[in-house]
Amino acid sequence: MVVCYEYGKMRKGDGFQTEGLLGIWKYLKLLPVLKQDNIVSLGEGGTFLHKCDRLSRELGIKRIYIKDESTNPTGSFLDRGVAVEVSKALELRYRSISCHAAGNLGASLAAYAAKAGLECTIVLSDKIDVGKLYQMIAYGANMEFLEKTAEVDHTARSKDRDLLQLGTNSPYFLEGLKTTGYEICEQLDWALPDRIIVPMGSGAHLSMIWRSLKELHEIEAVGSIETMMCGVQASGCAPIVKAFLEKEDDVKPLDRAETSIVDIAVRDPSEGYLALRSIRDSKGAAVAVSDREVLEVVKVLAREEGIFAEPAGASTVAGLKKLVEEGHVGKDEEVVCVITGMGLKDPRSARRLIERSRGMDRFVRAMEDGGFTTKLGETKLHILKILSRSEQYGYIIWRNLSKTYRTKIAIPSVYQHLLELERSGLVQRTRAQRVAGRPERRYYSITTKGKSILSQAEKMERTGSRDF
Repeated sequence: MVVCYEYGKMRKGDGFQTEGLLGIWKYLKLLPVLKQDNIVSLGEGGTFLHKCDRLSRELGIKRIYIKDESTNPTGSFLDRGVAVEVSKALELRYRSISCHAAGNLGASLAAYAAKAGLECTIVLSDKIDVGKLYQMIAYGANMEFLEKTAEVDHTARSKDRDLLQLGTNSPYFLEGLKTTGYEICEQLDWALPDRIIVPMGSGAHLSMIWRSLKELHEIEAVGSIETMMCGVQASGCAPIVKAFLEKEDDVKPLDRAETSIVDIAVRDPSEGYLALRSIRDSKGAAVAVSDREVLEVVKVLAREEGIFAEPAGASTVAGLKKLVEEGHVGKDEEVVCVITGMGLKDPRSARRLIERSRGMDRFVRAMEDGGFTTKLGETKLHILKILSRSEQYGYIIWRNLSKTYRTKIAIPSVYQHLLELERSGLVQRTRAQRVAGRPERRYYSITTKGKSILSQAEKMERTGSRDF
């Protein structure tokens, strides 16, 4: 399904923007939500367009801009599409919403469903960056961990009619993504750049930005379109780039992905054909970059321009660098690179940016040991497992940690873990008991929230993830 509009009624002089609305919603006349009362917003859109002079000098390009989508409410460009999808779900009177997502999409949907008061279920069957998992947990989404995509499809078919299934090819979701293109043009005073570079996972964002340029031309907001659309993928999973370079008519799915850049590691991109056509129609290019090249750019962007991007987003600058080296980009061009997500969403990649310093490495590990990561995280999960069997007091928990899990810590440390778990709402004190001649015994039990967290962790362990 393609959403259509009456472009004849929306000329620039007549005002195709809606006064009083901000972010993506100022373009409400070009979005499928019919009434303002149905809008579900967390402040998405209106992201900054950085003019990057230092990067321009380094790459030898006239002007480079960074469209920084990491400042969206949940830290990624997907908030644009999810905001429209959830708003339309309310308009169509759905009661719950679900998606099969590996990262940013699930985190975004969980947040907007919470805002809308919709029940949300995220189905996970692949690797996921731990920062995005924490977001889903914080927003209160239900999570299902499945081992095979086939099981996900079966689950989707078994749901009732009150449930809306969100996919990266959902038409309302796609309409939200195109607002990135509107903003780029408006921020450049309705002048089109020579080139827009976009990361490609499903291929949706690039193809919808291209659609936005054509729509702006249709309503006479911009002149002739000479912008080249360029897509970037990780070399370990680049089906769209492969189809472009081999002059194929369609994108063929890959058997496996061999990259750590999860959010663009899409073996069978749902909008691959549209992205391929958009690149060719705009006389653009497609390029693949290695994980190493991307991580190097993450560091350069942070230290040279003050932009901390996750690898999937930073891939555009790595792609621009390669296109310059290969002679595809002229020195007098004006280029916009779209950064799609914030660096803190991918702690593992950020961890790899630490210089080879023992002091800094020890410091970071000490900080990590304060949360649900590394050894301390394992200890907390072991305590939850012990309490899931029956309520216990500190000494018995300490003994079980040593005997069952071979965890060697002092008894005072056990009580520190219990205190932190209690503050997080994962365990609760049930009673205190005095035994003649001995200190008071404080008993603890696992809470409903604690059981949910434990269940999620155990499912992730069975599917091979160790990042909880």
